[in-house]
Amino acid sequence: MTLAGAALVALIILIFAALVFGGLIVGGRTVRRAREARRTQLAKPARQLLLAIAAGDDEPEQIDELVRLPDEVWLAVEPSAIALLGKVRGEAHTALVDVFERRGAAWRARSQLKRRDPVARALAAEVLGNLGRKDALLPLCDLLGDPDPDVRVVAARSLGRIGDAGATQPLLATLPSRRTVPSQVVATALTRLGTAATNALLAALDDPRSPVRACAAEVLGLIGAAGATVRVESALRADPVVEVRVAAARTLGRLGTRTALAPLIDALEPQHPGVLRAEAAKALGELGAVSAAAPLTGLLADPDYEVAHNAARSLLRLGNSGRAALVAAEHRVHVRPRHSAEPDDEPDPDIVLSAAHAREALAAADIDANRKQPVT
Repeated sequence: MTLAGAALVALIILIFAALVFGGLIVGGRTVRRAREARRTQLAKPARQLLLAIAAGDDEPEQIDELVRLPDEVWLAVEPSAIALLGKVRGEAHTALVDVFERRGAAWRARSQLKRRDPVARALAAEVLGNLGRKDALLPLCDLLGDPDPDVRVVAARSLGRIGDAGATQPLLATLPSRRTVPSQVVATALTRLGTAATNALLAALDDPRSPVRACAAEVLGLIGAAGATVRVESALRADPVVEVRVAAARTLGRLGTRTALAPLIDALEPQHPGVLRAEAAKALGELGAVSAAAPLTGLLADPDYEVAHNAARSLLRLGNSGRAALVAAEHRVHVRPRHSAEPDDEPDPDIVLSAAHAREALAAADIDANRKQPVT
């Protein structure tokens, strides 16, 4: 065969292969669309039942009808049911849980947790979390080390929904690990565990890993663990990592105990990092102690914008005394010193800076007040 003939045969083979491959793609899409259309048609009546339950119209007959659905129909509507289960609350949630339990969904989900497909594992974890199955605590904790990051996230969220304090340590352990879970996801899950996790969180403040200490300090404030104030104050004063101290300052503001006043004022000192000083200034406003007005006023001229900005906003939260300090700072820039030798002397830069931050805070407060006024 000549070279030209061989090239022609190769070209024909390539064209044939391309046509076959294209046909397979088109055929596959057609089959998939037909399957999805059939599934949508099958699920339509069942979706109406789900929406009725979500709306609070959960008559026993409707629940029984969902339980009796043929497997083919249930499989078509199950994704919608799972999504709805994670959104509804109260009686609607209880009714849907009853449907899932009576259809054996919990048992099937447990059997899916070790599937090779990460989507199947994640879906199973989501179902168990939405059902609040406490007997799934250990297998879901195991999934916190799953190779797939999405599965780890779903497992963490599901543990939060289940609400068993036994998940506290496994959730915290994911933060510095090789297969980590985002800290925001862990914090949210731990917050959903509530005050039952307080003791484990307090113990975590002594953990050698700083991400664990920072998360524990943050969550103690989110769950309102007022009894943790002393330990959190200690973390603010002594922890060697600034992220932990920042979280401790934020938590002391949330907890609102008066004993936090002294350590927060100490954290305002200029030798501390700016991010910590800014957080301490903000926390003092949340604390609402009038005695914090003087140190906060002194920060209005701070060279760190966030520190001065937070101090001004916190003064507003102290009520009349804080607002009076801001008004005084704003007016000082217009008062010319008596010892001024020249009529056009510029005011002190610190006075100008204080006035600017005071003016900004007062203007923002006026805007908020006007926004809250009823429209006539």
